Amino acid sequence: MKALYVKMTAPRVLATRVLARLSKRAYFGPIAPLQEEDVVPSPLPDPHYVRVRCRLGGICGSDIHFIQADGDLHIAPAALPGVDRIYLGHELVGDVVEVGAAVKGYKVGDRVTQQALAGSCLGQGREPLCRYCAVGEYSLCEEVRQQEPLSVGGGHAEEWVAHEGRLFHVPDDVSDEQAVLLEPAACALRASLRRRAQPGDRVMVVGCGTIGLMTLQSIRAVQPDCEITALAQFDYQADMAKKLGASNVIMLGGDVYSEVACLTGGRLFRGALANRTVMGGFDIVYDCVGRPQTLRDALRWARTGGAVVLVGVYMAPMHIDLTPVWYWEVDLVGMFAHGSEEWQGERLSTYDLVVRLLREGKLNFDGFITHRFPLSQYRQAFLTAMDQPRSHCLKVVFDHRGQVSKGR
Repeated sequence: MKALYVKMTAPRVLATRVLARLSKRAYFGPIAPLQEEDVVPSPLPDPHYVRVRCRLGGICGSDIHFIQADGDLHIAPAALPGVDRIYLGHELVGDVVEVGAAVKGYKVGDRVTQQALAGSCLGQGREPLCRYCAVGEYSLCEEVRQQEPLSVGGGHAEEWVAHEGRLFHVPDDVSDEQAVLLEPAACALRASLRRRAQPGDRVMVVGCGTIGLMTLQSIRAVQPDCEITALAQFDYQADMAKKLGASNVIMLGGDVYSEVACLTGGRLFRGALANRTVMGGFDIVYDCVGRPQTLRDALRWARTGGAVVLVGVYMAPMHIDLTPVWYWEVDLVGMFAHGSEEWQGERLSTYDLVVRLLREGKLNFDGFITHRFPLSQYRQAFLTAMDQPRSHCLKVVFDHRGQVSKGR
């Protein structure tokens, strides 16, 4: 089978960072982290493993970070992959085509997607489960965080071999196009629940990529009676934000601080060297970009005693002004991936809650998938995902349907 992976070695990372300044084609060169390989199908590595033939595989921002060799080894080491070969494509949907002798929850023909994280107890079948995995909170697993070494392939491959603990049954009434978006939707829904908006709250979503827009509609689904302001970079993102329930849209490039003050009734403070902040801003700001500049601004756009939920991922240490955290007691709340949630008196997985809200019409995935490519055109697919100003993309997917894996 064909599969894409990244090999994160120092020479490849350094060479790609230098050469990419001249051309994005450097991301696909022979010494780049991104590599293509022909994996010969082999027996399942463990009785608890399954083989999945992929239907669709989405390109996530984290996939792009790996390809672009982003990141810094000075971040907390537990957040770094524990292997140097990382198969891409954690957003996927496919059919089970083979099951190990000890697999109990799945059979050939089941349609599945990825759920539990590879490094968690559930994702690796470790016993006993840590206190978090025992209640379905695999994203908070306290065991060693490293990629599960026996798994092969993913959404950016024709097949995926993984432990049964990482799978989620896709219901029959959920389409392939919806199923491939369950993972980013679950991340966004969890973000909206990490600091839940209350009736009458003014909240802001920074960034209108896939995660930002999914977060926006999740906030609306969780709390219909709040005012949501979205910060968008492009007109097509702004249009989608309005469609998904944004009360207001601010375009990046204008005087955002003044617009925040105007929308919230806050007071704009100006200091030396163009240093500004807003007193009396938003009740909650969801930073779905997660870069130093956006987090700095988000903290200054939250009201006294408000909160900032950090949703975007930045794989490097930040130098940032935390004055609002102690001076105005703004809560800085982190979130990662998905797990289990408390909802209307019961506890259920984030994925199950996403499916429920889809069925109730409170979440809508229409229009998110903007581009499709066969795996053979992966260079064009990644370049499309990287060039939003020209491509106007939201979610780019690999469509494996109709392809036949070699050797199977």
